[in-house]
Amino acid sequence: MGTAGLLRLFSLFTGISVLQQVGSWTINVPKTVTAVEGSCVVVPCQTQPHNRVIWYQYHKIHYPVVYNGRQSHTVESQFRGRTSVLGEAAEGNCSLMIDKVRRADNHLKVYVWIDPESKTSQKFHEQIVTIYVERKTPIISVQRQIVEGDIFQANCSINYSCPSSPPSIHWKKSSSLESSTFTREVQGQWLYRETMHGLATNEIHNSKLSCSAQFRTFTTQSQEITLNILYKPVAVSLTLENKAVTEGGSIFMECDAKSNPRPHTYSWFRRKTDQTDKISSTRGRMSFHNITRDTSVSCMAHNDIGVGQSDWADVDVHYAPVILPESSCSRTENMLRCVCRAEASPNASIYWTIDGNHTLSSSFTSNSTNQTHVVSGYLWVPAEGLNNVSCTARNLLGSDTKQMSVGSWSETSSLLTWVSCLIALGVVLLIGCSIFSYRKYSRNRSQDCLGNVHEEENRYDTCQRSQVDDTQSGQKRSERNSEVDRLSCVYDNDCVEEMRRSHWAEQHGNNATAVQREGGLNPLTKGDHCDMSIYLNS
Repeated sequence: MGTAGLLRLFSLFTGISVLQQVGSWTINVPKTVTAVEGSCVVVPCQTQPHNRVIWYQYHKIHYPVVYNGRQSHTVESQFRGRTSVLGEAAEGNCSLMIDKVRRADNHLKVYVWIDPESKTSQKFHEQIVTIYVERKTPIISVQRQIVEGDIFQANCSINYSCPSSPPSIHWKKSSSLESSTFTREVQGQWLYRETMHGLATNEIHNSKLSCSAQFRTFTTQSQEITLNILYKPVAVSLTLENKAVTEGGSIFMECDAKSNPRPHTYSWFRRKTDQTDKISSTRGRMSFHNITRDTSVSCMAHNDIGVGQSDWADVDVHYAPVILPESSCSRTENMLRCVCRAEASPNASIYWTIDGNHTLSSSFTSNSTNQTHVVSGYLWVPAEGLNNVSCTARNLLGSDTKQMSVGSWSETSSLLTWVSCLIALGVVLLIGCSIFSYRKYSRNRSQDCLGNVHEEENRYDTCQRSQVDDTQSGQKRSERNSEVDRLSCVYDNDCVEEMRRSHWAEQHGNNATAVQREGGLNPLTKGDHCDMSIYLNS
């Protein structure tokens, strides 16, 4: 019986474990180890410093070799090239590593034998380690609520059993994820985690995100998750159910918006000219009545994240033509130029009528230009012999006609107008000069009358002084002819009548006073010479 047999027999009687005998080996190994398929697995083993290690697969009949460093040819084919011992023997490390773990390695039982050449009795086959093999898939996770504008992160985690060779992680993601970081944590075995950071935008809402872990022999895929980004209404737009409406009719509008969550309230705006009306509603569809031209509509969508508004949509309102006031005709030399402008929707067509004739002759020229809802018609015709020109604007909703004023404004009529104005101005100036000359002449004649009256007064005073002097000196004069004396004192200018009386009264009173001062003489009578009453009363 060999030494090993003796030791076994001795242990049966003593009941003392070989591990506790003096000179026996003390080994620390776990009972189980979990390996990840495609990775490697390490069976931890710690003992005293040693020289050689052999690992066996547990079997009831024989002893298959899992690892033998010196005699690798003895290793079972299924383990050949896949097994090794880690650490330093001098430090007592006897750990076994099995690479490229397979599904067939599941439930593999192994045990270790330290220094097989040693004479020490060992029971290593009683300390068996069972290896369990699992297939792991990456686990992807992301925060539950992501609001647009936030920086969010997504994690891809994988468990593995080979510390020296973790699997590589690959992302199937949106290109808008901007950056990524990597972290490594230990939980039981080893946990490998890769974290992807990104900016939350409405463009990546509902996008798919997944990751995969690549081992040496195969790749495993994570589940696919859908990103749920909360954002305010964007791309708000209006849809008009009826493309065009007749003025005074009704329209129905639909307000569409991209948002998460969906809008819960809508604000409707109706703008016409300078007035804007607002309507609040929980519906995304609204009707508007009594539509007028130049009407615009906009909507605003509200949700719990924010508000978004559409652009203003101009309503296509159809109405009958209206000829604009600036439509007219004017003469240029021998031609008549007419312009007819009409506002209508849809655009109107312009028709001309000349002296009741709707068909234009070859000598007439016409064309038209179109703008937004305004059409302009032009007509050039010989002006000679024309009496009536009218234009008609017509579309599907009605028509409007205007009788044009022929020759209202032209270069010739403008020249005649200026000549007439100059003639009228000359007449006014002539009349003004005549009135001015007449007034000046009247003033000069009045001054002449006053001068003649003063001269007559002087002559009258001279006559009176002569009579007084003759009386005082006693000289007798020969009788004169009274008629000649009167004529010698008469003022022969036909002066103004009203001035005669005033001067006569003044002179008469002054003469009488003068006579009284000289000697108490009585004033002259009508029979005396130089009788002024004859002159003044004549």
